[in-house]
Amino acid sequence: MLEAVTKKASPSKSATPPMKQLFPRHIILSNRSASFLKLGEHEKALKDAGQAVVLDPTYVKAAFRKGLALHAMGRYQDAVPVLGAAHNIEPKNKQIKQALQFAEVRLQQEMRKRMQ
Repeated sequence: MLEAVTKKASPSKSATPPMKQLFPRHIILSNRSASFLKLGEHEKALKDAGQAVVLDPTYVKAAFRKGLALHAMGRYQDAVPVLGAAHNIEPKNKQIKQALQFAEVRLQQEMRKRMQ
């Protein structure tokens, strides 16, 4: 019995693969970014979404969440091109289109305020 306790368990052939094999890192980061957005942790959301975009620039959810984080931080000038890139990846996505339009409106409002 003591022998069973002291021996290290060897992984069986049916062992679950590590998490990084089940879900690519860019998806994990993008999902965590969505969680941070819901919690109001916009800087953390931006960091995770930005890393996800670097890992896979075609993953639209990462680009969208990066744009949302920038928008939430009031960085409309940065948000518009990021949301535009997400819109180019998935032009039929209504959420992305609405977010892009809203960011463009906010950017125009910000520009008008600066000119006054």
